[in-house]
Amino acid sequence: MNTFIFKYIISFFCLLGINELVFSQNTATDFNANDCDGNAHHLFSELDSGKVVVMVWVMPCGPCASYALDAYSAVESYATSNPNQVLFYLVDDYANTTCQSLHNWANNFGMGSCIKFSDPSIKMSDYGQNGMPKIVVVGGANHGVYFNQNSSTTGIENAIDQALLGTNTLLPSKESNSTYIFPNPSHGEIRLLTNRNEFQPIEFQIYSINGKLMIENTINQHEKIQLKALPNGNYILRLKENFDYKKMMFNLNR
Repeated sequence: MNTFIFKYIISFFCLLGINELVFSQNTATDFNANDCDGNAHHLFSELDSGKVVVMVWVMPCGPCASYALDAYSAVESYATSNPNQVLFYLVDDYANTTCQSLHNWANNFGMGSCIKFSDPSIKMSDYGQNGMPKIVVVGGANHGVYFNQNSSTTGIENAIDQALLGTNTLLPSKESNSTYIFPNPSHGEIRLLTNRNEFQPIEFQIYSINGKLMIENTINQHEKIQLKALPNGNYILRLKENFDYKKMMFNLNR
């Protein structure tokens, strides 16, 4: 069976939803590779410097584009809060597509500016079951794998938040029912990392340290709280949690 037919058979099974979440390992596989612009990348060096890398393997093909674009948009949403810290790698699945073809495909779907690879050293098989697209989030000093799914981006922003923290132990556990502000200090927006029911709205208020109410609203778990209207300084976040109110302090420093 030639490679062209094989790749489209895999794409067909992706559309049927046969690809599932599979973890073959808890840590990333290191590589040294040149991107399609000739720039050298050493994965572990980038992770050690505090970067989080979102790798998306594509054929490329039309059905791959939707989830790849979702992942790309998730990465772009960190451009303000974590500038140049969350990277998006678009990788040809079996390194048998030319860089020019990969660039044309990415450009057609609005991802032309991302980092692209067609290099056999970046193997999706290192992360379990192959699938297009395959989406993996790696980061932290432990070079951890925080997200590993085929044809899904559900929960990817939570995974990126965890990778930015660098360790799962800093996140709220199922037993603790805790909530954290991230990032803190903030550069203009914050998220609430929590184990609440994803569909349960979160009521919150933000006060100045002098007790003046600055913002009051309700958000869903993964929404960002925009702080653009506030001047730099220290603030108190007050939110309703388990029929009680919790207060947390954070710093805004653009």
